[in-house]
Amino acid sequence: SLTPAIKTFIYEKIQSIEKFIKSEDKIHVEIEVNKKHQKGLIYRAEINIKPHGYYAESFAENFYAAMDTLIPKIKEQLVKAKGKKLSKERRLARKKRI
Repeated sequence: SLTPAIKTFIYEKIQSIEKFIKSEDKIHVEIEVNKKHQKGLIYRAEINIKPHGYYAESFAENFYAAMDTLIPKIKEQLVKAKGKKLSKERRLARKKRI
């Protein structure tokens, strides 16, 4: 069960990628603690954005570190996709002018 502090932390982190998300996108965040291990990278955070298929996963020694490494991974994918889309739109616009 998630504490209110963890929920707030997740929402704050997701706000940093909000400008890349469309209204039809569904964001699924999953958090897991590996109870088989007592040391090391036992926390896993995962984000999945559908229907576009963006996915990132990270492991860390605590939940906050896992989320801190997860958000830049997914943000990198979103920025790259946005850049490709803009580049394609600009190429098409140039072709129409010619």
